[in-house]
Amino acid sequence: MNAITLSSRGGPAPTSSQRTVDPMVFLPGLFMTSDAWAPICQTMGLRNRLMLDLPGHRAGETAAQVVDMLQEDRWLDRMTAQIAQFSDGGPVHLVGHSSGGLVSLLLALRAPHLVRSLVLVGAPVTGNRDLPRDIGGALMAHDLAGRWSMPVLWRLGLATRASFERSMATVLPRASTKYVPEAMRRSLQRCDPEAIRQFGKWVLAQDVTATMAQIDTPCLAIIGRHDRVVPAQHQIKLLRHLPQAQAQVVPGGHLPFVEQPQHFARTLRGWVSLAHGAQAVG
Repeated sequence: MNAITLSSRGGPAPTSSQRTVDPMVFLPGLFMTSDAWAPICQTMGLRNRLMLDLPGHRAGETAAQVVDMLQEDRWLDRMTAQIAQFSDGGPVHLVGHSSGGLVSLLLALRAPHLVRSLVLVGAPVTGNRDLPRDIGGALMAHDLAGRWSMPVLWRLGLATRASFERSMATVLPRASTKYVPEAMRRSLQRCDPEAIRQFGKWVLAQDVTATMAQIDTPCLAIIGRHDRVVPAQHQIKLLRHLPQAQAQVVPGGHLPFVEQPQHFARTLRGWVSLAHGAQAVG
């Protein structure tokens, strides 16, 4: 594990009651929208926050548009501009879940001046290497089978609240699925499943391992103890490659902010209350 030293930016470190938390930006994972973050933001009483959706996960966005954006990473430029506008050019705490965590690493590499710290929740460092394989990923990667099957599965999985909760039970304990916001189901219904599949194919092809050493940003990896989607041993790779990374194992699985919101909120609140003027040592 990398050693980390935290210091304030000049002068004595302010107390927790004096320190103003920097703006926070939240990114969801694949097959999810930013609505997933709304309950935890409400639990924490966060007002100065921005929730962004991944490519393909917005109503009216077509597969052709997503393919075009992904070719030259123009969507990363757009996200960077959105974050800069939101924060008036100042740094933010960037919180990314699953594939949104992978995207957060790319944003920190692209615009380090905009990222005060990274919080990666259930985040992979590659698209599919060392991760469990499932039929969903295989269908997503196969153009012929995926193009025909995904709209059908999408419609069935989102048709009712009950079918939505059954779908979410593949990554959540069944008892926790009732806490997934209904707004997310309705948002996903308005998305083009082929546009989402195209972004999913991009995710599967990613491997940021080689560039992680360049990301000199304080980072907390929040690892769900029972994560079946991105196993803990994969997430711990962050600690070997990022210069300023540490991990905290929390109760829950792939979505600890849904499964154990109070514990997750304490963990996140503790992290962002630190003075992240960090320098790596050791």
